[in-house]
Amino acid sequence: MGQNEKTAEKKQGKFKTWFQGLKSEFSKIVWTDRDTLIKQTIVVLVITIILAVIISIMDVGILQCINLLID
Repeated sequence: MGQNEKTAEKKQGKFKTWFQGLKSEFSKIVWTDRDTLIKQTIVVLVITIILAVIISIMDVGILQCINLLID
């Protein structure tokens, strides 16, 4: 039983050290302010919508070309 207790203590020590490291890394993160976050979110949404439209138009065009070749 003595060896099991030592192993358990080592595991607890590793978890404690890991969580301390995690906490210190989280303190280093520089979070963006609300205005920047909103602007970047809008840009991502607009680009996503534009790309979706472009891909849809290309899909319809390619489908029409394939239908012309098949018929």
